[in-house]
Amino acid sequence: MRTLLVTPALVAGLLASAQNQNWTVNDINGNPVSIQDYLNAGKTVLVDISAHWCGPCWAWHTGGIMDKLYHEFGPEGTNDLVIIWVDGDAASSMALLNGGSGSQGDWITGVDYPIIGPNGQGNILADLYNITAYPTLFMHCPGSNAGVEIARTSTWQSFFQSWRNGCMPPFTNGVNDATLLAGESGVLCPGEHPTATLYNMGTTNLTSATVELLENGSPVQTVNWTGNLARWASATVTFDDVDVVGAQEFVGRVTMPNGVADEHPEGSDEEYNYEQAPEALSATVNFEIKTDNYCEETSWKLYNSSNQVVYQGGPYTAGSQDNTVFNYWWNLNPNMCYRLEVLDAYGDGICCTYGNGYYKVKSNGVEVLNGGQFGAVAKEPFAAGAAVGIEENVLEQGLNMFPNPTNGMLNVGFELSSATTVNFTVMNLLGERVLSTSKGFGVGGQQTTLDLSSLPHGSYIVNVLADGLTATRKVTVNQ
Repeated sequence: MRTLLVTPALVAGLLASAQNQNWTVNDINGNPVSIQDYLNAGKTVLVDISAHWCGPCWAWHTGGIMDKLYHEFGPEGTNDLVIIWVDGDAASSMALLNGGSGSQGDWITGVDYPIIGPNGQGNILADLYNITAYPTLFMHCPGSNAGVEIARTSTWQSFFQSWRNGCMPPFTNGVNDATLLAGESGVLCPGEHPTATLYNMGTTNLTSATVELLENGSPVQTVNWTGNLARWASATVTFDDVDVVGAQEFVGRVTMPNGVADEHPEGSDEEYNYEQAPEALSATVNFEIKTDNYCEETSWKLYNSSNQVVYQGGPYTAGSQDNTVFNYWWNLNPNMCYRLEVLDAYGDGICCTYGNGYYKVKSNGVEVLNGGQFGAVAKEPFAAGAAVGIEENVLEQGLNMFPNPTNGMLNVGFELSSATTVNFTVMNLLGERVLSTSKGFGVGGQQTTLDLSSLPHGSYIVNVLADGLTATRKVTVNQ
């Protein structure tokens, strides 16, 4: 078990301890970064002091909250916030920040805000802020160089609330100010449509606005929204007339809050990239996961379209189940959208610093999605395919296993419409694969024998996969 580096900041919103800071250092591109320049310009400055080797730092960095805040409230959004990321370790280098040996991963790719670290620049700030644990975050309010320690949160909304509570008032954007926020996911399942989150940044209630979705500069749908949003409240606007085909890029635009011109138009446009969710070939899906060196940190859940957990697994047993492959079979509702979440309690995924773990979802032997490198959680939406009718599934129709119960030697009879390789997988009732084998067969009626004599007494699921068709039977082994 690895130890998290934590500070009291994790259990409170804003801390009373403050630092008076007025510094200028160089970022990784050699450009000077002056915190006082940002503060004098009326910006809130968030300084994230981390370390390239730190697991909790990596989980926070890849968790998306910082990116979300920067995107919505940074230069491309409302232009109220500046984020500065710091590698406070004295050994910081470009090689380490790019994911070299000894680092949690690539800290640079996809980051638009300033990064400080190499050549001792990050260590200067770690010393200046008297850092005793990583990560530690400091918030500097506009016009003041007093940096107040701020806690990490599980959602960007909670962090935003801490920011608002700490910098009073943090915004002077006018009475009528509407903005659009990016959606959580750009992957849509069948029947789903693009959405935009309408957010009230003004000081009065928002009761109406015009929200457009544009593609290549031309409107594809306009929604005349009405409602009643208090300040900081939000509403979802759905573009029901728009069906996404393949991958498409859109721009959302909000205008005329409460029927008047927006007093702070920054953040009124939002880019959206949508694509169709991958679709399984059938409603029977195989989930394969390999654990890393710390399997006790790994768990997973499968959610249906009603956000209900329909399958789940882990955490696994430390030591005996490290670096182990597990296979599970899911029988899903045809054409329904699902979301797989793979979680790592330490926050560094299951690949590739502490082992080469992975996860895969396959249907009829064809890979639907895969992954392994993530922070605290990987979210993977996909759609189940259509069910194979009984009249079409000759494998299911002709499958016979006997004797059942068996003393160990199980005969398996089945029909094949063409010569092919047949895969046999035996799983216990926990979904763990305990035996697998494959063999080639010709067309027509076939029979083979599976040796289950090494298995302890109990019930098992035998899965047969051939020609994109799958069939299962429950058998009992009596020893």
